[in-house]
Formats: sequence, structure tokens, C-alpha cells
Amino acid sequence: MLVKWGSIIVKGSGKLGGHVFSGGPNGASVHTLARARNPQTVYQTGVRSRFTKFTQGWRDLTESQRETWYDAEESFSRTNRFGDVVSLSGKNLYESLNANRQIIGLGVINLAPLPTEIPEAIVRDVNISNGGASIVIAGQFKGSTDFVVVASPGLSQGSRNGKNESRVIGIGRSNTGGTVIDGFNERYDDYVARFGIPNSNRKIFIGLYSVSISGQRSPISSVVADF
Repeated sequence: MLVKWGSIIVKGSGKLGGHVFSGGPNGASVHTLARARNPQTVYQTGVRSRFTKFTQGWRDLTESQRETWYDAEESFSRTNRFGDVVSLSGKNLYESLNANRQIIGLGVINLAPLPTEIPEAIVRDVNISNGGASIVIAGQFKGSTDFVVVASPGLSQGSRNGKNESRVIGIGRSNTGGTVIDGFNERYDDYVARFGIPNSNRKIFIGLYSVSISGQRSPISSVVADF
């Protein structure tokens, strides 16, 4: 739950108890949280496993190693949904950067890194070909970079964006950079494994983000896929 305090609460975003707080063009709103069943999928199990791994990893650090993460808190400050600059705690920073690194196949770092440049990724067009069983992602990408591909399930045509519904479906590498990322046809199989065969009557958002060597990640760039 994210709250911004004034003389009284002036903004709220997230979950609290059995309710969800959000804001939009028509003002703030609150609705009852619908509790989905827990199917214990492979993806959920993987997320929980990573969380357990990094929680234990933080406990196993030496005090001097933990101090480097405390000292790095302000260096990795970020802007939240309200536009305020915030910093993660040393423990949360350790978990966040290492989780991002693991997604692209990098190992765990025990000492806090220095901030590094985050390769920009701009997605301009995504095409899904059921007949050719492929997903082609076009835009502007930096070479020698791994990008994390995210996608939403089929949503209603009235959906404005799929950010909250998007999940990681795979990794694609841009070896040369340019306007098309190499090897993304395999992402079609990844999508089917996660969400089933894509339906052209539904709105599907597909995009990606990049992760730097330090574990920092770029914002997600996504568009509605064409069929």
C-alpha cells in the first residue's frame, strides 16, 4: 500500500486489507480486492524460490558487506508513482538488483555495485503470427544487450494498458542493435506456455525492458500486438 499524507490522506495506491486503492482521470477510487485462487504454478513457485534465496543470502552476508548496501541506498533512488524520489532499504536493494540480474542469467553480487547505464529499449510494433507461430518485436534497441520480454494474457478490447497484467515470458538478445531483436520468434512458444494460444479477438500487450550489469532495470516499453 502506497500512501501520500497531507492534512489528511491525499493519495493512495495499492492494497490495504480487503481493498484496492487507485487513481485515474475521474479521481480516486477504492474497490474490494478479488482474491484469486492459488494454483501453485511453476512461475509462482519460481518467484517464491527467488525471494527465499535472496532473503537467506542477505542473512549470510558479513556486516561489512551489508554496510555497502546501506551506503548505496541513495545512489539507487527512484521515483515512485506519485513523482516522489524514494530509496530502497539496503536489504531491499540487495534483493531487487540481484533478482533482476538473475532473470538475465547473471550471478549474485554480495557487494553493492555502482549505478550503471541502463540500455534503452523502445518498442514500436509487435506482430503475432499464429500461422507462422512467431512474435516479431520491432523498435529501437542497443546491441549486445539482453532484454526481458513481458506479455499480458488476452484482455478485453476496452483495456487501456496491460502493465498490471503483464508477466515475464522470456529473454531476447539484441546482438547487433537496430530495429529488430534477434531470436524473438521463440517467444511465441513462451507465450503459449504461459497464457495459451493468443486470440486475435482479445487485446494483448507485449513489450520488454532491459537490465544493466548492476541489476538496474529500465521502464517497460510495450504496445498492443497486431495479428
